[in-house]
Amino acid sequence: MHGKYRYLQSVFTLLLVIVSTSFAGGWEQVTELPTWRIGHTAAAVKGKIYLIGGFDHHENLGGRAPALSTIDVYDTQTNTWHTAADMPTPRIAMPTAVFSNQIYVFGGYDRKGPRGAFRYKKTVEMYDTQTDTWAKKRDMPTLRNGFMTAAVDGKIYVIGGSVHDKKLDRDVATGLVEVYDPLTNRWEKRADMPTERGATNAVVVDGKIYVLGGYTWLKAPGLPERFVRSIEEYNPKTDQWHQLPDMPMLKGWFATVAVDNEVYTIGGVDLENRNKRFGDVDVYNPGVNKWSKINKWRKAEPMTIPKTTTAVAVVKGTIYALGGLKDGGQFSPIVEAYDTGFLAVDPKDKLLIHWGELKKNQ
Repeated sequence: MHGKYRYLQSVFTLLLVIVSTSFAGGWEQVTELPTWRIGHTAAAVKGKIYLIGGFDHHENLGGRAPALSTIDVYDTQTNTWHTAADMPTPRIAMPTAVFSNQIYVFGGYDRKGPRGAFRYKKTVEMYDTQTDTWAKKRDMPTLRNGFMTAAVDGKIYVIGGSVHDKKLDRDVATGLVEVYDPLTNRWEKRADMPTERGATNAVVVDGKIYVLGGYTWLKAPGLPERFVRSIEEYNPKTDQWHQLPDMPMLKGWFATVAVDNEVYTIGGVDLENRNKRFGDVDVYNPGVNKWSKINKWRKAEPMTIPKTTTAVAVVKGTIYALGGLKDGGQFSPIVEAYDTGFLAVDPKDKLLIHWGELKKNQ
């Protein structure tokens, strides 16, 4: 009996050491991008983060650089990089979504039009991380840009963005929602988002999609007025949207991820001074509708480098921000990691996945 008690005591001591280690410090600079890319997206599958597309910072040409098809893969366990099979369609600013071991890439653009004009795409391609191969899927029904994606219950939702209005001859914001089923390779229409917007992220918490902030394109006179603080919640089971209280802060082009049923908004730009970037991290808990600088476990520290980034990913409770633009639009190749304190593990590990659960079972 005493032997069993000593064993359990040692197990709890080990877990306490693990937890206290996860609480030490804030963001840590862990590596640099092997390809200095801008306008790329990130997707995490089984401990690896896939950086897809964008364009090479060294060939920027005022934003007219050729779109990349290359894929860099970061192994978070070994802190090493390798390459994966090239994406068939080179493109920039294309949202991704993960389904099982597959990464789906939607839309995006290149600059091969007349005089380097944007060429937006409906293209959907799927990358299989197990076979290192790509496959063409059914195109998006609607050509748009600046939209968001979110995966819930085996389906991928494409939300908002902008579409071209032929009468006005310009892009206008949209609340359009279309859903893609990877199993049937088919698209369906869903209820429109109440606030027409894009240029932000959507995240999933407890089976619901949350859309925060965003840009309304040309509906308001100045840049700050074109951004919104609106938060809306979508329930896929009922196909209904619900308006929530606005964000307390106004910022643009921030990144968004969800960890342990909390939403993190990361970085962004000062809308009054577009040359100034934020490193702030704000945490939103939809369950209690509360914003804080503290998550369930620790203070939400700011990034070491204030910046905007289009590439963030979460692996086992750690948030990774991969590259981005600093003050004045200066490029940063730094990859930063932030341990949120959430002890997420694979089910096969047969360990408690939540420190709260451990405390409840003592």
